[in-house]
Amino acid sequence: MKLDPQLIQQIFTIVLIPLLGILTRFVVVYLSAKCDELQSRTDNEKAKKYMSMITDTITRCVITTNQTYVDALKEQGAFDEAAQKTAFQKTLNAVLAILTDDTKNYIKEITDDMEEYLIQLIESEVNKNKLVVASE
Repeated sequence: MKLDPQLIQQIFTIVLIPLLGILTRFVVVYLSAKCDELQSRTDNEKAKKYMSMITDTITRCVITTNQTYVDALKEQGAFDEAAQKTAFQKTLNAVLAILTDDTKNYIKEITDDMEEYLIQLIESEVNKNKLVVASE
């Protein structure tokens, strides 16, 4: 039995061309899903990196302010409300000086107000430190 070239062309046209379209669609959907997964994983890693950096910086700055400024004033009994504000501003300035531009830009991406976000994190860290000191 000899296959007719016209029959082969018809089979190709009727069967293979639609299969190629389906296969192409499948590959596009698969690659799109993989790209979304990779982007999500990258975003999560980026978030972890920056959040860790922000938290570590704030923790170190709060501890430093406590050691270099607050503790001395407390020993002298001179840690009043004005000194608290000064200590807080010193900590905020130190955090802003240490954070990289990339980190600051990341904070701006995830919040409406970078400074307010940092203020909340600093206050949280100060409160944690107060609890640790009170429990000792």
